[in-house]
Amino acid sequence: MNQPLRILIVDDSEDDADLIIRALHSGGYDAISEVVDSSDKMLSALEHQNWDVIVSDHAMPHFNSPAALKLATQVRPLVPFIIVSGEIDLNLAVSLMRDGAKDYITKQELPRLVPAIERELHEVKLRKEIQRIESALKRSETRYRRLFETAEDGMLILDAETGQILDVNPFLIRIMGYSKDNLLGKMLWDLGFFHDEEESKMAFAELQNKGYIRYENLPLETSSGKTISVEFVSNTYTVNDMKVAQCNIRDISRHVLDEKEISKLNAELEQRVLERTHQLEALNKELEAFSYSVSHDLRVPLRHIMSYTEALKEDISRTQSTGSGELIEKIRTSTQRMENLISALLDLSRLSRQPLERNTVDLSAMAHLITTELLQSQPDRQVTFTIADGILGHGDALLLRSVLENLFGNAWKYTSRHATANIEFGATLQTDGSEVYFVRDDGAGFDMAYADKLFGAFQRLHSEKEFPGIGIGLATVQRIINRHNGHVWAESIMGKRTVFYFTLGKE
Repeated sequence: MNQPLRILIVDDSEDDADLIIRALHSGGYDAISEVVDSSDKMLSALEHQNWDVIVSDHAMPHFNSPAALKLATQVRPLVPFIIVSGEIDLNLAVSLMRDGAKDYITKQELPRLVPAIERELHEVKLRKEIQRIESALKRSETRYRRLFETAEDGMLILDAETGQILDVNPFLIRIMGYSKDNLLGKMLWDLGFFHDEEESKMAFAELQNKGYIRYENLPLETSSGKTISVEFVSNTYTVNDMKVAQCNIRDISRHVLDEKEISKLNAELEQRVLERTHQLEALNKELEAFSYSVSHDLRVPLRHIMSYTEALKEDISRTQSTGSGELIEKIRTSTQRMENLISALLDLSRLSRQPLERNTVDLSAMAHLITTELLQSQPDRQVTFTIADGILGHGDALLLRSVLENLFGNAWKYTSRHATANIEFGATLQTDGSEVYFVRDDGAGFDMAYADKLFGAFQRLHSEKEFPGIGIGLATVQRIINRHNGHVWAESIMGKRTVFYFTLGKE
């Protein structure tokens, strides 16, 4: 019989959720599942059910994995969160794992899901065991302190002048295994459970001198020869004109064993972290190999196609076949577009690996240079640029130029159908004193219902026929702003205006 597993699936595709459930069934689990695709539905599911594991797609129309992880961490921080997505940037996956996600599995690698869940369930069990032991330790320490205050520890009453044992309580008799008759009338250093007679005499002399002694972890030997660890506390006081010493002896053997067990469990968890780090390093190497393959291997057949179409074009020009020439031109256009897409993907991946050099950057001066280049590229356009002076930012100059180039280029493109246009660059202050930079235009705008797709790679809210482009610019902007620990967002009204805002976080 398969093992039951309560799994919350954050996905907008019922088919993908069904594939996950089938993979779990093949791996020996009967899934008790619920599928959600929004923040409200996920919150309701988290509040009304105890889940063993949460799996989440990365990008959905109204939700994404970072938001799902944040919600899961707030409501069910102990439930393992695993990303199961068709596509996700590896650096984002690493960032999510640093924030608490336990693993990243592509939907093409679903057989990895069951071992990942088994591993995480085991780690949950380990963490609960650590919590149980730590909780037991805290309760134990509280109990020991209360026992000490109410004199329910092992107790010896001594003559503070001579060291002779005057009385002993039943608790000490029980833990040490000596009878009361064996202890009464003896000197403290004559007791069989103290290992060194001279050290015992020196400790008693210190007690007489200071009136108080304490040993955190003192080994004592019971009548059966077993060594136990005790906390030994002794202080002197006067009773009926007689100075006595009270010695409280608390068995902390279990406490010591628990500490060793916690150290062992922590060492195991640290080893798992090291193993996970090695896995991430291996994934990074695979990403580098993929980038090399895209950059070199995939471009070779593209170059061949371009060469063949050029040769065909020359042959067709001699036969003057108009229809065939149009087909060849379409092939060339599609091939060039694929080349542009590959270049854009590689440029986007390099942004995550390029070193970040933060300096103070004059964003106003940078904006003036970019707008001058735009006006020179199409001098016949009637565009008014308004750029606030003295706007500074702290970040990587080359990457911030790419941000402004993409945002100004976006505004330039989407105002191109207007006879006149206005584009503005400025900054405002947030309540915490930090700056929010913005680029505003009065161009085509977009429907805010699709704003969540705005910064996705190759996601376009207008057709290429209306406004040419490959849809990588805003994804580039978001990647750069994320690397600066900032945020980027947009507000728009169709046919009236669009404003892009961004912040630059601290190092």
